[in-house]
Amino acid sequence: MKEELFNFVSIQLDRNGKTPLYVQLYDALREAILCGQLTEGYLLPPVRRLAAETGINAGTVVSAYRLLEKNGYIRAKRGSGFFVTDILVQSDEREDTREESTFLPHMTPVTDGIDLLSASPSPDYIRVTDFKRVINEVLDRDGGYAFGYQDGQGYYPLRQAMAGYLTKCGIRATADDVHTISGAQQGIDIVAKAVLSFGDYVLVERPTYAGAIGAFRSRGAKIIDAPMTEDGIDMDAVEDALRRFRPKLIYVMPNIQNPTGYSYSNAKKNRLLGLARRYQTLILEDDYISELDYSEDKLSPLKALDRDERVIYCKSFSKMFMPGLRLGFLVVPNRKRAHILAAKQQSDGSTAGLTQRAFDLYLRNGIWAKHSRSIYDVYRARHREMRALLEEHLPHTVTVYPARGGLTYWLKLPSGISAKRTAETLAERGVLVQEGSAFFVNMGLDRFLRVSFAAEEGDRLREGIRILGQIITKEMK
Repeated sequence: MKEELFNFVSIQLDRNGKTPLYVQLYDALREAILCGQLTEGYLLPPVRRLAAETGINAGTVVSAYRLLEKNGYIRAKRGSGFFVTDILVQSDEREDTREESTFLPHMTPVTDGIDLLSASPSPDYIRVTDFKRVINEVLDRDGGYAFGYQDGQGYYPLRQAMAGYLTKCGIRATADDVHTISGAQQGIDIVAKAVLSFGDYVLVERPTYAGAIGAFRSRGAKIIDAPMTEDGIDMDAVEDALRRFRPKLIYVMPNIQNPTGYSYSNAKKNRLLGLARRYQTLILEDDYISELDYSEDKLSPLKALDRDERVIYCKSFSKMFMPGLRLGFLVVPNRKRAHILAAKQQSDGSTAGLTQRAFDLYLRNGIWAKHSRSIYDVYRARHREMRALLEEHLPHTVTVYPARGGLTYWLKLPSGISAKRTAETLAERGVLVQEGSAFFVNMGLDRFLRVSFAAEEGDRLREGIRILGQIITKEMK
């Protein structure tokens, strides 16, 4: 495999260039596919083998492969690897060259290593039979209309169903309040376009979701942050930032924050709303995975406490539904509806109609509730197992943040241990984790890792954590 690839493809990487290495690798492989050097069905080398041959780390190869897959040049086949697809023409205008790992990837499992990086439920838990039945029902009912353009705000019956779902979560909403979006990342982008102008300030948590940092920077915003504590963001730091900078927007994840796993107390939620009212600013609440709250006392959205229309609520169903279909919702204050709709139309006009109609039936027929319960049971057990494995295998000097839900754990390594070097060493041993620097507005301490139990279980999960503990212990010595 090594000889065959390098006989046909010239891969020259400039480590001192401005173009990221994963983009350089992506460009080389893309060019080989478009020129016919790599033809349909060609099996690309395993991640670690290509990393060794090119002298880069495995995470960089994964990012290049993910980007090729995202733009349609290759496909992943579970347990086998990455294959070149049948593609003759690819529009440069449609291509996205943002590094997936920087934006917390919705990745398919890595085929030749232990994947503690992916933060989406395993494809094994997608209810394909249910989806086929729903799609057939939509097509039988709606025919060709299922493929037509939808209203920019979204398919109305779905918005009605979603309003009912939100009411059960404590959020008072009507169909007119709901805007359908193509996943949480688009929701954040849309809000940034609708609310922010060049030079405006945005307040975020520290650490926070990397995709949000990128969205705000793309609007020319100035980002300030306040540290997270175990019961939520440091409110004294928030008030100081509001008084000094008067930010236009506050971006928060009050329930199961990414990456720390922390959740806000009700006292902090109410104080945050009070400060937003006092300083006349908006809050963007990102609820990306509250269905996987494993605690007994269930969390309420910040939006459920909002009495004066300060909160824009962003809800993603991509992780729990089907990541590749990209579906989510915004609940928007009345005074911002026109701005949000205009920004959505500038983005993509409307979210895919077939996806919206299918999810409408998912909600109305009770399939979503059944699917959520089964996913919840699987990952609640795995969450506990992961915690026990971390306690068993990691040195006691590693801080394991007490996540009450979600699919990941956030780790702080002992002083003097480099998270970046640890992640690279793990990749060489066939274990992929998320190094933590991408979660910080400014360069954070090189001491954080995010490890996921979304894609692995059983012996593979235990082996991955055992190797993690072994490498950290060796680094300490």
